[in-house]
Amino acid sequence: MFWRKKKKQKFFFKANDDVLSFCQCENAPAMSEAQLDCPWCGCGWMIACSKCTKSFVFAEVRETDIPLIELGRREAAARGLKTVTERDIAEWAEGMAETLDKFEVGDIVVYLDGAYWTVDSTDVQFDGYYASHKFDRLPHAEALDDQPRLRQILGEKQYWFDRKRPDRE
Repeated sequence: MFWRKKKKQKFFFKANDDVLSFCQCENAPAMSEAQLDCPWCGCGWMIACSKCTKSFVFAEVRETDIPLIELGRREAAARGLKTVTERDIAEWAEGMAETLDKFEVGDIVVYLDGAYWTVDSTDVQFDGYYASHKFDRLPHAEALDDQPRLRQILGEKQYWFDRKRPDRE
């Protein structure tokens, strides 16, 4: 639990309003994934704001003085979760520290089906919560040059149905 001893923590914050953003907040931490069984709605490829709970596409890894445990408490409250224990939050914080460990401060990150990636990631192949994915370049990055591309791929039910993991049946 090395993250508890750090004065500064890394965490995700909205990077910008590029491509698609429903959040108007400034400097608010993001929430972790909360993907439903309808990932095409955006929950499988967008990131939610912890303040307004609206979504955006690009997050930046920043340092913050807010301990991960406190960010976890805030997220549980923002989601209206009443039965979350301190142990649950500590486990969330530990998992989030592990996730954040692979990123550097300043990285621009996107979310896809249970995983976070730097926006410039290439040759991405993995089994997500819902589907199996394979991209030469992430649709989020392609959308920087062709904004409709993101919704044309990840916003389409058929994309997800065609790649649905067999154990999801």
